[in-house]
Amino acid sequence: MTYPIDEKPSRRQLLGIALAAGSGLLLPKLATAQNTAPAATLRLGHIGPARKPTTATGWALAQGHLQRELAPLGYSGVSTYAFANGPDLNEAFLSGAIDIGIYGDTPAVVARAKGLDGSLIGVDEIGMNVWLLSPRGGVKSVRELEGKVVGVALGSYMHRYLLGALKEAGILKTTKVVHMLPRDGEPALEKGSVAAFAAPIDTGPLLASRGYPVIDEARNHPHLRGSSVIVAASAALKRSPTLGAAILRARRAALQDIRKDPERYYAFHAEVSGFPLEVVKASHPISQFPDQAYPQESLQLLEGVKSFLLEEKLIRNDIDLSQWRLAGL
Repeated sequence: MTYPIDEKPSRRQLLGIALAAGSGLLLPKLATAQNTAPAATLRLGHIGPARKPTTATGWALAQGHLQRELAPLGYSGVSTYAFANGPDLNEAFLSGAIDIGIYGDTPAVVARAKGLDGSLIGVDEIGMNVWLLSPRGGVKSVRELEGKVVGVALGSYMHRYLLGALKEAGILKTTKVVHMLPRDGEPALEKGSVAAFAAPIDTGPLLASRGYPVIDEARNHPHLRGSSVIVAASAALKRSPTLGAAILRARRAALQDIRKDPERYYAFHAEVSGFPLEVVKASHPISQFPDQAYPQESLQLLEGVKSFLLEEKLIRNDIDLSQWRLAGL
């Protein structure tokens, strides 16, 4: 049994709890940002556990590239907000609490299909893996999950992978999929309360290093890999029409730094995220950070996301992804 990605019944109930528990009591901070923060502060949301973004855009922020590009547009700084998952970040977009969101392709496409007023201004990472892990001594294949319970963060790029993998194994309708945030995956595996857990980047290789068997990965199904996209609210683009181009320039400058000294970048990523260095390297190959705003591989993956969501009736409205992209990038 699965739950519609855009109609999870408990999403709004979970939002306050998830933000408070997973983002350091973030909800009051967002309310403050929305009501009292100066208009010149760019409000950037991303998926945690780290309080700051950690990929190429995160390095652009840490090294000042982003601030330098934003200054001519009238921005005096950047405020960052970490979210437990993509659906929670979508809620912040809908409430007008953030200007930019960096998050998984699946919740971003869902939001676009539901009419979220924003534009795709870039791709932060392409081809993200998912690790499907079982308890020690548990099942050894996807096919063995039939009739069992599998945990995943609903509405995430991992959710889309999991549904696709279950469908390919012919057990989509006979496997129960339950909502489970990454921080809850290890306790569930340890207790055996789920037969498997679909873990995202960072969490997946960390759990594997602790002895939880990997029974499948998204890289075994290239069309089910994820992307991290950068979306800007239309209100922010109306205020600053060249915002997308500024962010793209900042990312390119950051990528030049990263490629010159990848070890320095990885040390930063590990420190900010709290994940071991080898886990970060396994999760974020630098080859996954694109220079272009809209690399062809990512566009193909996004089309695959949309087609899958429509086919499974997880979204109702077809969308033209070319109209989502910002002209001129």
